[in-house]
Amino acid sequence: MNNKDIIALVEGRLSDERKAEVVKWLLKNPKQQQRYHVLKARHVARMLKENEHGESSRPSTYAKWFQYVGYAACVVLMFALAYTLISPEEQLVVETSNITMTTSIGENKTLTLSDGTQVTLNANTTISYPETFSGDSREVSLKGEAFFDVTHDPDKPFMVATGNGMKIQVLGTVFNVKSYPEDLNVETTLVSGKVKVMEEHKKKTVVLTPSQRATYVKDVDKLIVDNVETKNLTAWREGKLIYDETPIRQVIGDLKRKYKVNISVESPGIMDYKYTGEFDNLDIEHILDLFEVSSPILYKMDNNQITLYMKK
Repeated sequence: MNNKDIIALVEGRLSDERKAEVVKWLLKNPKQQQRYHVLKARHVARMLKENEHGESSRPSTYAKWFQYVGYAACVVLMFALAYTLISPEEQLVVETSNITMTTSIGENKTLTLSDGTQVTLNANTTISYPETFSGDSREVSLKGEAFFDVTHDPDKPFMVATGNGMKIQVLGTVFNVKSYPEDLNVETTLVSGKVKVMEEHKKKTVVLTPSQRATYVKDVDKLIVDNVETKNLTAWREGKLIYDETPIRQVIGDLKRKYKVNISVESPGIMDYKYTGEFDNLDIEHILDLFEVSSPILYKMDNNQITLYMKK
């Protein structure tokens, strides 16, 4: 985009498609918007002047009347054109409408945002994002778990608000966020690139490098960073569940969201157990059978109601 494009827009010489492209560019460049207004005012004034000379043979009273009407029309045109600039045919307005996408229990879904960023949602997850990003940042809100592959844009950082005490800022990177309201922790795992994780209550900030995870522990208001195997924490996109000394509470939460089952714990000691194992696209019965083989946990199942208890 350059000065010729602005002049062509001012003079009405652009196709509808090209006009929309130039308008989008102007919306992202406030200084160029000012230039547009200046050039438009000059153009309107020049047209009025040409019209005035063309009508010079008429009586002077009519010429003055036309001149006043012209000035009034100029003011009206400027307001109308300013409105057209921020509200063209494609409704490129500042108050961009938000879209909310939700997955049900047992459902994954992939979507592409307006900037090209790809997001894969895990089960029982809700994401809210603008139809078109505007302003100086790209912000979405998330409840649940999602894998982000963010389009790089150094002028517009990408923000993820979890509503659970953690906010993530990136420019262009690949990462996973797990932020279910019912979970005790909020986790951000970096696959590639770099992310800034902000704990909102104490305003603590950490910068992650690849294969690091930031965990915000809600009940103690604490942010912890550790090194992890990212493939384990993002395997859910392929239908896998991989655990390495993972608290059983977290395992139970994952199973409930993935398999549409209710799980109760009969033996309190189960909640102190940490599980290690891998489930590769197995059904819930096979997973429970593996529990019995690889841990001291037994189960009873009645339709979708599962009860876990410890071996005596």
